[in-house]
Amino acid sequence: MNNKEKILILFHGEHIAYSPTLIQLCDELEKKYEVTITAEYPRSFNNQKLTNKNVLYHRYFHVKTRYFYWLLFQFISLFNEEAKYFKKNKLNYKHYFFRFLFIKNIIKKNKFKAIISIDTLNALFCSILKQKTDFLSLELCVDEQYFPLINTDYINCVIIQSPERYEYLLKEKKLLTFIVQNSPNFKEIEIKEKRRGLIYGGSAYDELGFYHCLKYLNKYPDEVMTVQGAIMKKDSDKVNAEYSNLKDRLKINNKYLENEEVVEFLSDYEIGFCFYNFDVPSIRDNYFNYATAPSGKMFKYLAAGVPVVCSNIIGFKFVNEFKCGVTIDTMEPEDIRKAILTIRENYQLYVQNAIKAAKHYSFDKAIAPFLQLIDKS
Repeated sequence: MNNKEKILILFHGEHIAYSPTLIQLCDELEKKYEVTITAEYPRSFNNQKLTNKNVLYHRYFHVKTRYFYWLLFQFISLFNEEAKYFKKNKLNYKHYFFRFLFIKNIIKKNKFKAIISIDTLNALFCSILKQKTDFLSLELCVDEQYFPLINTDYINCVIIQSPERYEYLLKEKKLLTFIVQNSPNFKEIEIKEKRRGLIYGGSAYDELGFYHCLKYLNKYPDEVMTVQGAIMKKDSDKVNAEYSNLKDRLKINNKYLENEEVVEFLSDYEIGFCFYNFDVPSIRDNYFNYATAPSGKMFKYLAAGVPVVCSNIIGFKFVNEFKCGVTIDTMEPEDIRKAILTIRENYQLYVQNAIKAAKHYSFDKAIAPFLQLIDKS
């Protein structure tokens, strides 16, 4: 019989298998507790179910039934206080039926030692239910307009990547805060003498500087690059049509790697790329979110002893502090080349500094104070 106390984690979105922070937090909690996660059922090209975890998935309605649920919501909001709240504050009726009520039912049927809400809407749902929660902020731009609706009296503590992001969200409010990066647990690995060249981790999007990396390969034929991540068909078709000359120097591996496999895979490579393309509207319009939160792949590179070439943003300022890579202001081929040559001139020092940075930001060390709070609650 399982007598473990229960923890509930409310995840936002369908990319749960690609959220290292969620996976690692769950791994740590599972050492003592029974953990349940809620998430949207994966449908997009690069998303999939999270294996080996207790995940309860909610689905949204089919397009054909949207008018039925819209009419039903109009009727229910005439007398149901929660539905009235959704309507008054212009919260989508789809969230009411297929997410809010889903979460409400889970909380009602179980006794949880703690509930952890990832991002704005989940914290708001707990506020509406008058349910205490720990707030884990991963994405600032997601449903940000609803954050002022949250009654922060129901937030026990905040887990966030930086003081700048805390101030952006919570202004002058003083809540118990834990600064935790989207980084892996540090483990000693073999630093390989021979490495295969450049590595681009993550989804192959223009938003993340993918095509700037291809332009770099085009200009410098002595370089080879591997992509480890998902690529949409339109981008794959574009690569085949416009960059067929790179076929011998560009390898795209879109096979999903489990979270614990990534660092070992990356350790085969020499230098990693981590860019944000602020010329793309979707990135530019959410500048503060992307500029202040280091990408998870950045910390995976460092844990693998792989120095980085990355965008010069607030969230990456530690790269210069640790001298574990080089930040650049533009992604032009000449700037990327200069950064790569700088690293290669003193490569072993950059490798050692990458390991130092990875140790400093190790997830298990950063999350330990929060886990202690859970134990005492």
